[in-house]
Amino acid sequence: MYKYLHNNQIHFAPGFQEARRQVGFALPEGISPINHYIVRIWHWDKTEQDYSIEVFDAPGHQVFEEYDDALDCFKALTANYPEKAGEEFKLDLVQYHRGKITNYYSKILFPPVLATEA
Repeated sequence: MYKYLHNNQIHFAPGFQEARRQVGFALPEGISPINHYIVRIWHWDKTEQDYSIEVFDAPGHQVFEEYDDALDCFKALTANYPEKAGEEFKLDLVQYHRGKITNYYSKILFPPVLATEA
């Protein structure tokens, strides 16, 4: 079962595509439905003991046509988002190509307070 966060509530779907349909996700203008890049944010699920709740709300699940644009977004979130998040999270940069998701980068990030306590 796929879990995702939308409007500050956790929802469930049989899979990634169904989750996109449930939130009414539409690709931005000019983005290929066959091939694009996604910057994804994941929250920790205590039950599964894994980062398995994808954030569909901003700034999560950002879609890009070009790899370079997605990488810039990934780097910006790596540098700036932990302070705003308030909790640890996982950040991924993936390519969606013909229904297959390939992971390029993945980082687990901690808010500055947690990082200094460690």
